[in-house]
Amino acid sequence: MKKRPPRKNLVALDGTLDGVDRFRIAVRERGKDANPYELRIIHRDAIREHVDCSSRACFNGGMSLGDLLREMVKSRQEEFIGASFCTGQEGDPEEPGPHPSCATRFEIEAALRFR
Repeated sequence: MKKRPPRKNLVALDGTLDGVDRFRIAVRERGKDANPYELRIIHRDAIREHVDCSSRACFNGGMSLGDLLREMVKSRQEEFIGASFCTGQEGDPEEPGPHPSCATRFEIEAALRFR
């Protein structure tokens, strides 16, 4: 399957985290072919803009961690517990669509401490 080209890590570059002193983020992928490991982030340089979907049938999938963090910082939200569905589609991107949406979801827990 074709995967999307690497993305720029805008959340690390755009100043989103400048007012954040500490953070703790955990992302668990749920679904077919889901990554069995939890992604834990506690260091600023480990933050990423996008978490890719692990499903072999999915293309252009994953979820935007950067968008979530930008929204939390904008509203000064200190905690988030929720889920995000994969934005990708299943099937062969070379074949005509429509392609069904990927059924993978991401369970997210995030805690920010502002300066």
